[in-house]
Amino acid sequence: MIIEVEDLVKHYGEVKAVDGVSFAVEEGEIFGLLGPNGAGKTTLMEILCCLRTFDSGRVTIRGFDLVKDSLKVRASIGFCPQETLLYDLLSVKENFAFSASLYSLSSKKFKERVEFSSKVLGVGEFLNRKVQQLSGGMKRRANLAASVIHDPPIVILDEPTVGFDPNIKREFWEMIKNFKNYGKTVLLSTHDMYEADEICDRVAIMDKGKIVALDKPYILKKTIGGDAAIHIRVKNSQTKKTLTVLKEYKTTVIDNEIRVSANNPWEIMAEVSNKLVSQGILTEKIEIVEPTLEDVFIKLAGRKLAEES
Repeated sequence: MIIEVEDLVKHYGEVKAVDGVSFAVEEGEIFGLLGPNGAGKTTLMEILCCLRTFDSGRVTIRGFDLVKDSLKVRASIGFCPQETLLYDLLSVKENFAFSASLYSLSSKKFKERVEFSSKVLGVGEFLNRKVQQLSGGMKRRANLAASVIHDPPIVILDEPTVGFDPNIKREFWEMIKNFKNYGKTVLLSTHDMYEADEICDRVAIMDKGKIVALDKPYILKKTIGGDAAIHIRVKNSQTKKTLTVLKEYKTTVIDNEIRVSANNPWEIMAEVSNKLVSQGILTEKIEIVEPTLEDVFIKLAGRKLAEES
C-alpha cells in the first residue's frame, strides 16, 4: 500500500469535514473519491498534500508519516488542483522551469520531463506560448504537466475534468489512465459517476465526511446498485394502461419511466415488448439499463450525486 489513511478527522468548528475516514491505496492503481460537493473530498486531498492540518488520525505515504516526514511526502506527490496555478505572463515552458526549480531538478532531468509532457500530456504544440494566450483546455493540460514535472510516484487530482465538454473530458481520461503505464499511482476526486466508473480501479464513495462504500466499481454496482432493469417510456396517457398490461411483473414508476425489475431482464425483454405492442401501446423508449454508481449513491445516501450535501 502506497497511501494509508487511518481514522482521519478534520473539524471546521462544529462541522466534521472529514469524519473518521480510513482507506488504503495500492501502488500503481487509480483510486477515486466519488461524492457530491461538500462531501469532504477536497479537504481530504489537501490534508494528504500537506496543505491542511488534521485533528486526529494517521496518514502514511510511501511509508513516511505525513506529519513527521512532511518534506519526503511532498516530494512524493504531484498535486493538480481545480484552479490553474500557472503564471499568465510566462510561457508554458517557463512555468515548467519554475516548478522544476522548486524540486532542484537537473537540466538533464528537466529536459526529459518536458519531453514527457510533450509526448504524453500533449503540451508540445504550445510550450513556448504564454499561458494567457491558451484556451481553457490547454491551460488545464499545462497545469497537469506542471504538477508532475518532478516525476512524482503519486499523482493527486482534484476534480480534474470539471467543466470540460465530453470530447476533452475523454482525452483527459486517457491521459490519466496512461499514468499507470509509467508506474504512477493516481488518487482523484470527482462527482462524475461516469468518470469514476471509466478510469478508476477502485472507488471510495464519500458522503458528509465519511466513506460509505469502497470497492471496484463493478462490484459496487452489482452488490449495492441492484439488478439491471427494463426502462420503458410511453405517453403519459398510456402509463396506467401499461402498468395494467405488465401487472404480472414487478414495476415501479421513476422520473416518468416505468421500470420492470427481474433477475434476468434480457430473458423477458422480447415478451414485455410483444405484450405492449399487442395492446396497442407505442413505446417512446424501451431498453435494458445496468445499475450505475449514481444508483449506488442513491441507495446509500437517499439522494442524487448532483445534490449538495
